[in-house]
Amino acid sequence: MRVLLIGAGGVGSAVVAIAARRAFFDTMVVADHDETRAARAVAGRDDRFV
Repeated sequence: MRVLLIGAGGVGSAVVAIAARRAFFDTMVVADHDETRAARAVAGRDDRFV
């Protein structure tokens, strides 16, 4: 399953942290109006996060 997460603020970053401990998806794309915020949300995560 592929997941699109729109918004990498506080709640979006929390979703990424929780999803990193789960195995129910293959890829999670994190999108935000501020590209650096999206990059910060996925920094240090495995290659499932883009």
